[in-house]
Amino acid sequence: MAYLLILSLLSLCVFWSPVKAYQGDGRVDKMEDRFRTMERKLYQYMEELDRLKTMERKLNQYMDEHGHLLQQNRDLQRQVSETEKRNDELTIKIIPATGGPTEQVAFYAYMSTNTPPNLRQHHTLIYDVVKVNRGQGYHQDDGIFTVPSSGVYVFAWTVAIQTHGWASVEIVVNGVVFGSTFADGTASDWEHGSGIVVVETHTGDHVYVRMQENGNGVVNSNARGRTSFSGWKLF
Repeated sequence: MAYLLILSLLSLCVFWSPVKAYQGDGRVDKMEDRFRTMERKLYQYMEELDRLKTMERKLNQYMDEHGHLLQQNRDLQRQVSETEKRNDELTIKIIPATGGPTEQVAFYAYMSTNTPPNLRQHHTLIYDVVKVNRGQGYHQDDGIFTVPSSGVYVFAWTVAIQTHGWASVEIVVNGVVFGSTFADGTASDWEHGSGIVVVETHTGDHVYVRMQENGNGVVNSNARGRTSFSGWKLF
C-alpha cells in the first residue's frame, strides 16, 4: 500500500509540473527536488523491504530446519526408550532368577542299606545317601527336611519290603500326618509302596517320613530297590 501511494504521489507531481510552470522556475525546482527526495526514499524503502523479505525467508528456513531437528530428536528419544524397554524385557526373560535357598529348593536321598527288623511305631526313617540337596534343607543325620523358604512343595517317598514282611509309613509336617502308604511283601518277592503329597509350608517347618505302626521284617534298600525320600519347591 505504501508503495502504491508513493507512486501515485510521484505521478501526480509529474502531471502537475508542466501546468504549474507558469508560476516560475523556482517552484518547479522545488517540486523536482521533492520528487528526487521521494524517489530516493522509495528506493530505500524497496531495498529495506527486500532485506526484510530475505530475512523472513532465512527465518522460515531456520524454523523449518529447527523443527525438523526437533522432530528427529523426539523420534530418537522414542526409539531409545523403546529399545531400553525391550532390553529390560529380554533381560528379565534371559537372566534366570539368582538367589540362595529361598529361590531353588530340591532334594533327593535314599537309605544306603536295610534297616534293623521290626521298626517300632513313629520311628523316623533316615535316608543317609544324599544325591541332591538344593537349598540345604534336608539333614541326613536325622532324616528331617527343614523348609528353607515358604511355598508350595511336592514330597515323594518309596519304601521297599522283603518277602513275608510289611510296613506302613506316613509323611509328617510339623507333627501333622499328610499322607501314608503300605507295602506287603509276598511269599516269593519284594513289595514297594510309594506316595506323593503337595503341601503348603512355611519357613522352618519340619517334614519327615516315619513308621505309621510297628513293622514286620526289615525295610530294604539296595541295588535291587531303594527306600527313598525326595521333595522340591513348586512356587
